[in-house]
Amino acid sequence: KEAVFPFTKFPGVDPLLGPEMKSTGEVMGVGMTFGEAFVKSQLAAGVKLPTVGTVFLSVRDADKGKVVEVARKLSELGFALVATRGTSTVLERHAIPVRMVNKVKEGRPHIVDMIKNREVVLVINTTEARKGVIADSRLIRVSSLQARVPYYTTIAGARAACLGMEGMREMVPYDLQGLHAALMQ
Repeated sequence: KEAVFPFTKFPGVDPLLGPEMKSTGEVMGVGMTFGEAFVKSQLAAGVKLPTVGTVFLSVRDADKGKVVEVARKLSELGFALVATRGTSTVLERHAIPVRMVNKVKEGRPHIVDMIKNREVVLVINTTEARKGVIADSRLIRVSSLQARVPYYTTIAGARAACLGMEGMREMVPYDLQGLHAALMQ
């Protein structure tokens, strides 16, 4: 299941989820693997995961070790990677090909320019729960939303997206009666 949020109806609103937010519904994806079910749930929620292109990664310090697995999988799937200085340093240490890109406050060209120029097809951006840090990454989230670039703000979401993009190769439609019969055996 995937919650559906109406962010596209409110231009400029920060899509970072908080406890006060309410979804406008939920959708479901069904598959023989988690990846297949996840990508179907994303499609039903209006999120089209990419198959090629450049992925942007910028994660908080607590997630730097965890992002290596995600970056490696994205690289194996054929994606080019760009990352902010701290994240790219970690990825380079693990021999993952990555190009460094500026944060907005570091000057141009920066990641928001890349998003607006449609040079990025997926954004993975985790942030600290501190007001200044959240505000800094707000522009990335808002720009991604306006450009209809899928974005994930947790490592768990990024891992699921990787499995989903891998699962896009195995997507098939299922009839509910057939699924029910298979479960009853």
